Amino acid sequence: MINPSQFPVTPVPVSRVSEALRRRAKIVFLYLSGQGLVQLLGLVAGFLLLRWLDLPNYAQYSIAFSFQSTFGMLTDIGICASITALVGTRVNSPEVIGDYIRSGRHLRNIMMLFISPIALVFFIYIAHQHHWNPLSSTLLFASILASIYFTGTVSYYTAPLLIRRSLTRFYKYQIYYVILRIIATSTLYLTKLLNAWTSGWTTAIGLFMQGTLLRRASRDFVLLSPNAKPEINRQMIHYVLPNLPSHIFYALQSQITIFLISIFGNTQNIAEVGGLGRLAQVFLLLTSFNTAIIEPFMARLPKNRVASNFFLILTIAISICAAICLLGFLAPQIFLWILGPQYSTLRREIGWLLLGSCLSYLTSVVWIMSTARRWIYWSSSWTTIALILTTQIIFLTQLRIDSTFHAILFTAASSAAHLRSIFINAIRGFIRGPRIKHPDDEPSPEPDLLGIPVTE
Repeated sequence: MINPSQFPVTPVPVSRVSEALRRRAKIVFLYLSGQGLVQLLGLVAGFLLLRWLDLPNYAQYSIAFSFQSTFGMLTDIGICASITALVGTRVNSPEVIGDYIRSGRHLRNIMMLFISPIALVFFIYIAHQHHWNPLSSTLLFASILASIYFTGTVSYYTAPLLIRRSLTRFYKYQIYYVILRIIATSTLYLTKLLNAWTSGWTTAIGLFMQGTLLRRASRDFVLLSPNAKPEINRQMIHYVLPNLPSHIFYALQSQITIFLISIFGNTQNIAEVGGLGRLAQVFLLLTSFNTAIIEPFMARLPKNRVASNFFLILTIAISICAAICLLGFLAPQIFLWILGPQYSTLRREIGWLLLGSCLSYLTSVVWIMSTARRWIYWSSSWTTIALILTTQIIFLTQLRIDSTFHAILFTAASSAAHLRSIFINAIRGFIRGPRIKHPDDEPSPEPDLLGIPVTE
C-alpha cells in the first residue's frame, strides 16, 4: 500500500494536461447549466404559446416565426458566423474583434434594406390568401422586422463573449430574455390579450433588451472603430461569397415546409406543422453547443489534431440522434403529451419528424466544424443546392404537400440530402485544407483578385 508520507510535501506544478481538462470541464459545466436552463425556460415559453393560442392564431404565429427565421438568415447571409473563424487565434485583440463586428453590422444593415420589401410582398400574399385581419397582419409584420433587426445586435455582441469564453455573462442575459417572455406571455394570457401579433412583439422587445445587455457585457472584449473598414468588409464578403448560394438556398429551405403547407394546406395543417416544429427544440441544446463550444474549439485546434476530434464529436452526435429517433418511433405518446390535446392525432408523424430533426442536427455538427476550419468552397454550395433540389423535385412528383404527414416526410428527405452534401464538403476540406488563410498561418499561395490568400 502506498504511504503518502513517502512523498515530499512540496508544491508541484499542475500539468498542462490537467489544466486543459479542468478548463474544458468548467466550460462544459457552464454550458450545460447555462444552456440547459435557457433551453428549459425556452421550451416552457414555446409550449405555453402552443397550448394557449388557438389554432388560427398559432398558424399566424408559425408563419411569422418562419418569416423571421428565413429573412433573418437572408439579412445576415452568414456574416456573423464568419467572425469566429476570421478572428481565429487573435482572440485577445479587442481592436480586431471590434473591426469585424463593425463591418458585420454595416453589411447586415445594408442587406436588411434590400430584404424587407421582398418579405413584405410575400407576407401580404399569404395574409390575403388566408383572409387575415389587415390591422393584426400589419402589426404582426412590424414585429417580424423589429425582431430581425434586434437579432443582429444579439448575434454580433454574442460573438465576442463566445470567442473569449465568457459563458456566464452570455447565459445570464439569455435567461433574462426567456423569463421576460414567459412573464409577458402569461400576463397577456391572463388579460385575454394573447394573440399572434402580441406574441410577436413580446419576442421583439425581449430581443431588444437582450441585445442591449449583451453589448454592455462585451465592452471589455470589443473596441469598435468609428467606421467599417473597407479591407475588413472585403475579407468578410470574400469569406461568405462561396457559401452565399447555399446560404440563400438554405434560408429558403429551412422554412419551405411551412410555406408549402400554407399554400396547399389549410389553417389546421399550418398549426400542426408549426406545433410539431416545436419538438425540434429538443435539439436546440445540442445545436447551441455547436456554436458555443465546438466551433471555437475546432477553430483553435492545430492541424494535426483536427481529424481525431472531428470524428470523435461526430460519433457522439450520431449516438445521441439514434437514441432520440428510437424513442420517437417506439414511444410517440411522450411527445404527444407535451404538444397537448389539440395535436393528439399526430402519432404517426412524431417519429419521422424526429428523424428529420436528427439529420438536420448532424448536418449542423459537420458544418460548424467545417466552417471553423475555413473549409468554404464555391463548388460545395452548388453541390448542396443540386442534391436538395433533386431530392425535392423527385418527392414532389410523387406526393403533394397537402397534409401534415406529407410535409414531415418532405422535411426528412430534404434533411438527408443536405447532410450528404455537407459530408462531401468536409471530405474536401480534409483533402484541400482551408480556403482562406490567417495572417499567422503558414505561408500561403499567391492572393486572389481581392488580395486574400486562398488555396483553391
